[in-house]
Parts: sequence; structure tokens; C-alpha cells
Amino acid sequence: MAGVKPASRTAPSHAALSPATASAVIAALAPLELRLTRHRRAVLAVLEASDRPLTAEEVVQRSGVPMSTAYRNLAELVDAGVIVRVSGVGGGDRHELAEQFSQHHHHHLVCVDCGIVTDFDASAQLEKLIAREVDTLLASSGFQVTHHVFDVRGRCVSCQAGA
Repeated sequence: MAGVKPASRTAPSHAALSPATASAVIAALAPLELRLTRHRRAVLAVLEASDRPLTAEEVVQRSGVPMSTAYRNLAELVDAGVIVRVSGVGGGDRHELAEQFSQHHHHHLVCVDCGIVTDFDASAQLEKLIAREVDTLLASSGFQVTHHVFDVRGRCVSCQAGA
């Protein structure tokens, strides 16, 4: 039918990358001679707007960026330290903004059945305990900690209900 556009395969997100994050990302990419392209901006906007780490497929669906382009950009942004890969179960990796770009230190609940990864904020008491234990553990090794990752693995409410 003339004049009729085919339906889009994806529904692009209307999320916009915040100016502060865009500026920080531009500065991080510049030494690597990478630019904040339209597709990278769309991928990052989706991750910035999400309340949990996303699979590559979820990024594609929410951003409207073509699959191969999204995968390439996710890999480049991981290599640049702008986003981090969160290990799921069975190779179900997810992605989120690195903490220095999101300004949100958090940890993850990882469902060992469905692979969903949910963010959670640890109490100040738990963060102090983790820091103290890591410092004690590494005191004699000379190892310098840049950050820590604390993932709790178990079964989500949905998977428990389906059992």
C-alpha cells in the first residue's frame, strides 16, 4: 500500500541522557578517540533511566538501536569503563552505567532461575563492614581496592511462586 510505513520492529525509548552524564561520558571517551554518537547516546539514556541492569536485548528494545550496533556499542562502552557488565546466570549478562557516571553505589540481587538482576542499596553499616573486612583481608597483600561488588544470588519472588 503506497504511503503506508511499515511498523517499527522496536519501540524506541524517549529517555534522554542527562547533560551531566553526557558531559562525563564525552570526557571519558575522548582519550580513546571515541565519540558520543547518536546510538551510544540512546544506549546510555536507556541504561541511565533503568532501575536495574538490562540485557542487550532489553537495550535494543528500549532504545531502538539496531541489534549489531547495540552489541558493538555495549562492548566499546564496557571497554571504555562507561558501563559495566553484570554477570547473570547461564551467560545472561546485563549492563548498567558504571558508578562514577550514575553516582549510585549499589549491589545486586541475582535470581539463579530466571536471571533477573535487581539493584539494592546496602545500609551504611553493611558498607562499613564490607570495607573493614576487605581492608583486613588485604592488609598484608599490598592489593589496592578500587571498588567492590556484592551480589546476592537466590530465587526471586516470581520464580518462588512458580515452584
